[in-house]
Amino acid sequence: METDKGATAVFTSAGIADSKKGVETDAIKSLIYTLFFQGVEGVNDGKPLVSKPNEAYTNTFFNNQARYTPYVVSVEESGKSTKVGGRFQGTMRITLRLRQLINDVRKNTHYDAMLAETPKTRLPKPTIIVVPYKKKGESFESKLENDSDYRIAVGAVQKGLESCDIKTVDLQGRIDAMNRRSQYEDNAGAAESNDKQLLMSSGADVYVTVDLMKDYTAQGARVALVMKAYETASGTIWASEDGWTNRFQTTQTEVLCSYAVKDNLSPFLEQIIKNFSQPARVVLQISISGNSTGSLQDACCANGERIVDFIQNWLDRNAHEGDYHIQGIMDESAIFDYVMIPREDKNGFKMTSSKFAKDLNDQLKAQDVSGTVRIDGNTILLMLDL
Repeated sequence: METDKGATAVFTSAGIADSKKGVETDAIKSLIYTLFFQGVEGVNDGKPLVSKPNEAYTNTFFNNQARYTPYVVSVEESGKSTKVGGRFQGTMRITLRLRQLINDVRKNTHYDAMLAETPKTRLPKPTIIVVPYKKKGESFESKLENDSDYRIAVGAVQKGLESCDIKTVDLQGRIDAMNRRSQYEDNAGAAESNDKQLLMSSGADVYVTVDLMKDYTAQGARVALVMKAYETASGTIWASEDGWTNRFQTTQTEVLCSYAVKDNLSPFLEQIIKNFSQPARVVLQISISGNSTGSLQDACCANGERIVDFIQNWLDRNAHEGDYHIQGIMDESAIFDYVMIPREDKNGFKMTSSKFAKDLNDQLKAQDVSGTVRIDGNTILLMLDL
């Protein structure tokens, strides 16, 4: 295709025939054939226009009916036709009503039915926990207790995510649950470790921090929500978005935060989902139970292969592009500080740390190696009985 003018497009096509007039006809038919069955760069993403054959329709473009005629705007010679071996050859510049032609082809070749049969791509959606921004030494619990504006900001972002069909983990609910289990320590120095434990055990793929800035003047009030998203397992930042709202004649934080969410959540969420669609990173920790009589480095599978070698060979085949790293292997434990798991499982759904762990454990059981699996956030804890 030389040029695309929207409704029309200009193409160059070669023809061969017994007469000069026949060269023009053959060049048109050659162009139509290429568009229909081979594809032309710049048209329909380079794919053939005819996805489902309908010979009763397509044949009319190549026989005496010349169905292409109303779609041809003009034909010009690119150069003089020449006679080679008793036949004329030449190259033509052909202007087609391309948009009309494409619509006609789609209407007559079951294009809509083909689209209906094509499975829609499922974009995996992460589970997200929203937390307030805090300074060193502060805790999520104290921040929510002592600052009502941050409670409102966190709630506004969480509500916005849920309106986009994103599953969320409620922060206050997690804090209450951990307190009931007495997992929170009372001393202030434990704030950082407690909050890290909360995030890692929340089951959330992503945690979002929300910082709130306010600006009140005689002309009105405005707020900015500074939102940052991190992968829970690694702490890698995945998305960042912020921006001031317009000024409004209200100082109600709830109203102002709702405007900020409306302005900024969509591009922020797009960044998160884009990163979440990439292969995930998990930590794999392997240990042996107290009842074990052998060591991890010496124990073997039913096929005679060392267990640690079997696991590494399995990861070579099943980790995304075989990408993982061993932090260390000892008699009683082994740590893979990161394993990149595939984007999808065998059924085409989002691969998760629990699915990946089950697959590994099943393979070990097939080698007469029994074990139990526990998932702590994006950390896989595999305990083997040796």
